[in-house]
Amino acid sequence: MWKKIAEKFEKYPSQIAVAREFLRLGISIKNGKAFCGNIELIPTKIAEAIGVDRKVVLAAISNIESDEELRKVFSSLKPAANITEVAKILGFGVLEVYADSRKFGIVAGVTSILAREKISIRYMLAEDPEISVESKMILVTETKIPGKLIDEILKIDGVEKVVIS
Repeated sequence: MWKKIAEKFEKYPSQIAVAREFLRLGISIKNGKAFCGNIELIPTKIAEAIGVDRKVVLAAISNIESDEELRKVFSSLKPAANITEVAKILGFGVLEVYADSRKFGIVAGVTSILAREKISIRYMLAEDPEISVESKMILVTETKIPGKLIDEILKIDGVEKVVIS
């Protein structure tokens, strides 16, 4: 999908930034407008947040809607809350796994270690490396993650860094 978006916006790098943020945040496009769930977003505020001109946001929306496949994709997006900071406040464990997203079995490896230790996962988010700055998986767990598991998780093929909090 990202390849299709990059091709569509190859002449407009500022519009690529808008499309990337829409995908990353689950902002949908319907009838020339941007939405977070059912809440309409103001193009000026979107532009300020992304660091582009309002006209760039409007042009990106127009370009998305002019392409049938992209229109279908972007009109179907839904936002997902990243509860990492809330989890820390509530005393849950937070595990961040930075990895090479081209490797297979990373999610299975991490979750099997947690299951073996009887650590329940409350929330999980894997960020797409083509949309996010880093390829990262975030898990919120019922209890804090014991430090002894870091070395074991780091042994999983493709895992580059582990952060627990």
